[in-house]
Amino acid sequence: MELNSEADEDTKKEQEQKEEEKEKQHFHVLAVDDSNIDRKLLERLLTVSSYQVTCVDSGDKALEYLGLLDIQESEISRTSSISSCSSSSSKSSEKEVSKVNLIMTDYSMPGITGYDLLKRVKRSSWKDVPVVVMSSENIPSRITIRCLEGGAEEFLLKPVKLADLRKLHSHLLNTTNIHDTIIDSDHNNNTNKRKASSPEDSDRRTRIQELPVS
Repeated sequence: MELNSEADEDTKKEQEQKEEEKEKQHFHVLAVDDSNIDRKLLERLLTVSSYQVTCVDSGDKALEYLGLLDIQESEISRTSSISSCSSSSSKSSEKEVSKVNLIMTDYSMPGITGYDLLKRVKRSSWKDVPVVVMSSENIPSRITIRCLEGGAEEFLLKPVKLADLRKLHSHLLNTTNIHDTIIDSDHNNNTNKRKASSPEDSDRRTRIQELPVS
C-alpha cells in the first residue's frame, strides 16, 4: 500500500510539473538589456524555463515594441533595427504584443534607463504587467527601494539565475490575457461605433420612417 501511495504521489507531481511547463508556454517575456552577453544569457534561461521571450537592446526599442513611443522618439528609434532574440521575430504583430506578461529590464542603460522604462510602463495601458528591474552593479539600497516604490515587482542582481525566474512565476499568473481583453474591448467599441454610423443603417431608418401607417 505504501509503495502504491508513493507511486501515485510521484505521478501526481509529474502531472503538476507538466501542467506548469505547459502553462509557462503561454507566458511571453519582454527582456531589455544593452549588454549582448547578459541578453543572451537571459534569453537562454527564459527559454529553458519554457517561456516565450523577445529581447531588445534599449529602452527606446522596448517602448517601440509596446507602442509607447512618441512620434519624435519613434523616428529616432527607426534609424536602428530592433535586436531580437532568435525565438522571436523582429517585427511583432499586435497579437504578439498583446501577450506580453512580464517585462525584465536592466537598470543602467544609455538613453532611457530601466527606471525610466518602468515609469513609462506604469503610466500606460501596460500598468498591470509586472516589471522586474535587474542590475550587475552594486546598486545602493535607496535605488532598489525607489524602483520597488515605482511599481517594480522585483529587483534582481545579475547574472540572473534559474532560481530567480522560479520566483517570478507567481507574478505572471494574474497577467494572462490582460491586453487581449483590452484589445477585444477596443475592437468591440470600434465595431459598435461603425455600426452606429453605418450609412446603410441610416438609410434603413429613413425608409422605415417613410412607410405609410395603415
